[in-house]
Amino acid sequence: MTAEHFSVVARLGGDAFLARTLGRSFKVARGEAASAAGLMSWDDLNAILTRHRFEPPRFRLATNGEQVPAHTYSRPITTRRSTVWYQLQPSELHQRLAEGATLVLDAVDELHAGIGALAGQLERWLRTGVQVNLYASWTGTEGFGVHWDDHDVVVVQLDGAKRWRIYGPTRALPMHRDVETPEPPPEEIRPVR
Repeated sequence: MTAEHFSVVARLGGDAFLARTLGRSFKVARGEAASAAGLMSWDDLNAILTRHRFEPPRFRLATNGEQVPAHTYSRPITTRRSTVWYQLQPSELHQRLAEGATLVLDAVDELHAGIGALAGQLERWLRTGVQVNLYASWTGTEGFGVHWDDHDVVVVQLDGAKRWRIYGPTRALPMHRDVETPEPPPEEIRPVR
């Protein structure tokens, strides 16, 4: 499966989504689970983790809203030029994931051609830059808890099950690195259908 065969634009409703939903509300666009599954495989993720050097926060683990200390699943490597990068330690990484950590890899579109093509598809449609972040967990433990994002979010679930709780906005048009502390979410959860 490639990004050309899986269209987030079509799944969201094309221009009608831009006119009626983006920046105003949320939309759940269900589909056949297999339709997105081929965008990225577990083998693809393992290859990325094996071949690339990562520095926090690009690669990180989170549990219950807290970042897991990098030294619990990686070790610092100092190069001949005295720069430091973090080498993942597979057994420790697997242990943290088995304990409930969520794996986070920011800007995976820069590392995977298929995801990069999907990001390009979205950029052309939305006429703005797009970054694709990958989240993966092996348990039911929440990685982040209740939070808000200062940007629009499109979620494409590739595998498994996830329970989403979507709350109403706490203020209109939040800004990137906003200095105002967000209000707590409303008590009422919007139903996700």
